Amino acid sequence: MKRFVASAVGLLLALASPVRVDAQTYFGPDQMIIPINAAATGGRAGVYPSTINVSGGPAKIQDITVTLYNLQHLVPNDFNVLLVGPQGQKVLLMRGCGGNQAISLTTINFNQNAAASLTAGGKILEGTYKPTQFGIVQLPSPAPATPYDTSLGVFTGTNANGQWRLFVWDSNNDAAGGAINGWQLSFTGQTQTSFTYQGVLEKNSTPISGDANVRFTLHGGAVSSILDQPLAGPIIRSLTGLESGLFTIDLDFGSAVLTPRELWLGIEVESPPGSGYTPISPRTRLAIVPIAGRALNADKATTADRATTADSATTAGSAPWNGITGAPLAVANPPRVFSFVTTPAPNIINPVSESQLPYTVLSSSDFQAGIAVVDFSISGFTNVPQTGFQFRFRIGNTFSSPVNFVFNQADVHQSFSGKLVIPVPAGSQACSLWVTRNFGSGIFQVDTGDSVTYTILNFRQ
Repeated sequence: MKRFVASAVGLLLALASPVRVDAQTYFGPDQMIIPINAAATGGRAGVYPSTINVSGGPAKIQDITVTLYNLQHLVPNDFNVLLVGPQGQKVLLMRGCGGNQAISLTTINFNQNAAASLTAGGKILEGTYKPTQFGIVQLPSPAPATPYDTSLGVFTGTNANGQWRLFVWDSNNDAAGGAINGWQLSFTGQTQTSFTYQGVLEKNSTPISGDANVRFTLHGGAVSSILDQPLAGPIIRSLTGLESGLFTIDLDFGSAVLTPRELWLGIEVESPPGSGYTPISPRTRLAIVPIAGRALNADKATTADRATTADSATTAGSAPWNGITGAPLAVANPPRVFSFVTTPAPNIINPVSESQLPYTVLSSSDFQAGIAVVDFSISGFTNVPQTGFQFRFRIGNTFSSPVNFVFNQADVHQSFSGKLVIPVPAGSQACSLWVTRNFGSGIFQVDTGDSVTYTILNFRQ
């Protein structure tokens, strides 16, 4: 009677890199401003392209979201925005959208799983959309040539690390100009579930040389029973040219291997191929290694994802694992947070020269030497429609780049928000928000119904 065995079997559950199941975000602070006389630049934004260099991102992208901050344009239909990935993928995020419905400081996200797309004529509102294209376009050099994809799915399974480029172009050179004030990439990575199986096949105590088919199934028990149904599989591997029965193969049962329960590998062999499968007994126990996503110190945790401590835990959702060497025990230099909310007294801002808003908080303390990320919001109105203003934030003696916005109507209160990045020195610093007019003839006004808020996150470099 023929008898198959797998001897000296070794198993490496090669969940090949630390699993990241949380989103990783990368921010690009460039202002992509289309000049008022855009014909001088052929409609290209002043920064063309804007770049984000991703390092430490997922080796395989599962999902990607692209955020465009504070879009403004009198005729957003003219906006053409192209995203180019590290491997040369080209996705046209928006083209011919929004008609002539002017937008001011409107932040939008693009994600392939969004429920809606932008429209050709409807006003662009804040939200999340699929990439949307109306009409065919070729962006000017140095943007790559067409054809362009309109699905972010082209990034799925690819490596996120490397340089990402964003090209912003106004196809009609509008006199009023426009801008995108910063952009952001957010990734989630695919969990690596493949592993390597290595062993020796013997038939009647003699190592097999030649060809064999091997069928693998994943089980939750060591012994076959009437209630025992495979958790995953079968996976069939055809082995050719075996020498002394030795083989090494990769197997992937998907998410079934991520369960914190005991797992067993069922193996069946037919040699020569076509002679019928014979099961190998006993089943092989899978010695699963811990899976750690940003883990720091968890004792005996099988699965650990972003936690602080887990003692003798089988599954630790959000718990670090101490098997990773060289990881810090605590996050060093966390960001310091300063938040301000002010209701201004009635005021009119000088319409010509740049003015410091008189009602902003002027001091905070203990800044870390590094960078500050400022999220701000302000409401106000103007007396003349189609007037544009810009804000800059000042910390100490350093100004941020400006954020622009447009009032399309007179005497109508509007709220605007933005994100700014500023290098700052250590110590106590004065903080203030500055405003000036950059086109039109209106003046910026506030009354007791308006407000200014901002939050500063100060990071040490």
